[in-house]
Amino acid sequence: MKRKLMFFMTFLFIGIGLATAQTSKVTGLVTSEEDGQPVVGASVLVNGTTLGTITDIDGKFTISNVPSSSKTLRVSYVGMIPQEVTIKEGILNIVLRSDAKALDEVVVTALGIKRSEKILGYAASTVKNDDLVAAKSGSVMSGLSGKIAGVNISSSGTAGSSQKVIVRGYSS
Repeated sequence: MKRKLMFFMTFLFIGIGLATAQTSKVTGLVTSEEDGQPVVGASVLVNGTTLGTITDIDGKFTISNVPSSSKTLRVSYVGMIPQEVTIKEGILNIVLRSDAKALDEVVVTALGIKRSEKILGYAASTVKNDDLVAAKSGSVMSGLSGKIAGVNISSSGTAGSSQKVIVRGYSS
């Protein structure tokens, strides 16, 4: 009886060891190609699973319990080209490139319908980038205040507070 219990316990510990050996820990560093600075808040996901994390203030990340069957990570950040990286031993160094795109001028009319300004049969207000920069305000919304007819932007005045935007009055 003692011998059977001993064999059972041995195989139990071996089984637990094999089960935990099928997962690993992945660590890495995400930096920007332009300036070499760490990318704070980049999303790092293990392809084929629901495992993921975001980078810390130093651009570092750690994902525990990654299955050995997983082969790639998907790293993405707003304004940068997403990248797929092969999982390797050691610390992964991932460099993200900027995804700069030029935007055309678009007018958003009622219900989110987009039209070119030339097609519209009525006047549309335009605010240029230079107008916002010249205002030297703390936010974009404060910079828009007083620049567009029919738009009223108000805030409570405290730092970090929300702002209320009213277009064409309360009744419309």
